[in-house]
Amino acid sequence: LSPYFVEIGRQLLDLEPKGFQDGGPWVSNIVNDDRIEYLVGDAANTNLQAGSFDVVNLQFVLHELPPEAAVGIVDEALRLLKPNGQLWICEMDFEAPAYAAQRANALLFSLIRSTEPYLDEYAESISSLFDYIQRKFSNATVVPATGRHYALVATKGSLHSSDGPGVLTDQRFDRDGNYRVEDTHLKVWESRQ
Repeated sequence: LSPYFVEIGRQLLDLEPKGFQDGGPWVSNIVNDDRIEYLVGDAANTNLQAGSFDVVNLQFVLHELPPEAAVGIVDEALRLLKPNGQLWICEMDFEAPAYAAQRANALLFSLIRSTEPYLDEYAESISSLFDYIQRKFSNATVVPATGRHYALVATKGSLHSSDGPGVLTDQRFDRDGNYRVEDTHLKVWESRQ
């Protein structure tokens, strides 16, 4: 994490804001937990103990990187996970119709690209990333999280599993090729009503 986001995380743990069910503005309560430690460093070389984590979560990280850096982070996640541990990824899905339409709009996408320097490389490398994860993990499942994002859960094999490629189940599209989740982002004219 960047130093800025580390500081935000620390402040949230200190403030312990309440969720809406308890009268606060957050989706759920945030509770300080001494097991949580925020670090700044190289995500592809953390120097953390191998085989010591149940879950590694990458949320909206990989599209910010060149594909080879994303592969390095996946390798580090695999090293860090305990047997049967899970890698959780949530990311932009350029195979979703909503992002395909957005990417087809040259003006709009050039604006997005101006703050996201690796976006084109990321968009072109999603299937290669999925193939890589399939080769490294015993099984993985990809589902649509929103009309523009996917969620992937990949499970590391046990100590006694074979070294062969795993299974990747892609559930983003139905049998007719339709994306399973409708795009729920507001259209410009809807936000002005």
